[in-house]
Amino acid sequence: MEQLPLWGTPSAPSVRTSIPLLSKSRFVAGLQCHKRLYYECYDPDLRDPLDPTTKALFETGARVGAAAQELFAGGVRIPGDSHHDDATRSTASALAQSATRPIYEAAFKHHDVRIRVDILAPAGDGTWDLVEVKSSAGYKEEYLPDVGIQLYVLEGAGVPVRRACILHVNNQYVYQGGPYVLDQLFALRDITAQARDVRPILVSQLEAMRAPLWEMEPPAILVGPHCKRPYVCPFYTRCHLHGPEYPLEHLPRMSPKLLRALRDADIEDIRDIPEDFDGLSDLHRRIRACVITGSVHSDPELKRALGALETPIHFLDFETCNPALPLFVGTRPFQQVPFQWSDHVLLKDGSLEHREYLHTEPTDPRRALAASLIESLGDEGPIVVYSGFEERIMRSLAEELEEWREALLAIVESRMVDLLELIRSHYYHPGFRGSFSIKEVLPALIDDLDYEDLEIREGGQAAVAFVQMIDAGTSEGRRRELVQALRAYCRRDTEAMVRLFHKLREGG
Repeated sequence: MEQLPLWGTPSAPSVRTSIPLLSKSRFVAGLQCHKRLYYECYDPDLRDPLDPTTKALFETGARVGAAAQELFAGGVRIPGDSHHDDATRSTASALAQSATRPIYEAAFKHHDVRIRVDILAPAGDGTWDLVEVKSSAGYKEEYLPDVGIQLYVLEGAGVPVRRACILHVNNQYVYQGGPYVLDQLFALRDITAQARDVRPILVSQLEAMRAPLWEMEPPAILVGPHCKRPYVCPFYTRCHLHGPEYPLEHLPRMSPKLLRALRDADIEDIRDIPEDFDGLSDLHRRIRACVITGSVHSDPELKRALGALETPIHFLDFETCNPALPLFVGTRPFQQVPFQWSDHVLLKDGSLEHREYLHTEPTDPRRALAASLIESLGDEGPIVVYSGFEERIMRSLAEELEEWREALLAIVESRMVDLLELIRSHYYHPGFRGSFSIKEVLPALIDDLDYEDLEIREGGQAAVAFVQMIDAGTSEGRRRELVQALRAYCRRDTEAMVRLFHKLREGG
């Protein structure tokens, strides 16, 4: 076993006489960025507030974790809110009392690295299986160091480990109603060999992470793609406060090679990129020109394409949920299930009509939603959407609902118009900040319409609200509030498309 110096030594004289211990979560933070780790240790209050979608992901993780514990039933739970030293003593006691019962949230420390193991499962021969539970549909490379550091600490603490595994949700499992069939709901992946092979690298990374923690100031690390990989850093806003007005990350679909070339040329602001810089795409050059001049790029083709659409014109938006633990018979984990649509219709006389459907019962919404949608869309007029999401959902419904297959396919194969792709191909405003999301495009072009007055402001919130709305434990008063909030949000999405359509058809 590698011998790791206790926290190393500072590289230069420092005021700090000690530094915080590393936990698994801090180690993972350090893998993303040493500055993030520094803030996690010394200035955690600088984190961005948790957005509703991230909160929902945490709640999903908790539900999946609880289901995973049922798969390894009869275990001992180590309290999650106890001090780590108390938790390690409780874990040692549980290990001493029984080698046949799983331990949930087992706590260990080795060389001043602390971990909690999701499930420590007895292997039957005096050894244990390390089980890391993930609320995802499969294995991801970023899971390896997560498991690797746990295996390093476990074996360093003297626990004989047979296997180190990832337990993830099996997205091929089809829910048949009633209790979940847990050994089908989950899939177990053994990564013991990889976790042991990566140990020397992890040991080196631990030491590299510790060095900046002795300093009084955070390390000088530039913002870049790592700020959003593999996840958005919780200190994203903090690190971007004093960055360039038009950072390089506002260039969409930028290759690592191009980013390195720009950084090697000491370029951090889009406005400083030479016009003939090698590797820029046409879109990159368009964005560069717009931010330098402060002007809008509007290709006449956009106005022509929108002007060619004949009324009635439908503006369509779906809301969906994709729970890790399926809610409806015949659905799979993470399957997108539409429960709501909004359709603003620009009629031949120039008036605007709004139609909508929201499934409010705790039953599978797909059949009723499809029937109401086909009736609203009829067989006349283009259907404007924002992204290809609506088309994918309608194709999925066509596969699942044989009675509506022909009608749905007729719609998606001849009537869909993607406003997002038209804008991406023919229009740019400096206010887009490199993004063509409707949440960025709308405020740049329409200054009197946003989502700030709504309880629900994004699709992830809508999915959470729907699940809460149909939950038997939700009060009738709260249920009515959620119905109103969902209707207001989905309606706002299609209203935004109508306003963008008029603005862009008039020339932007």
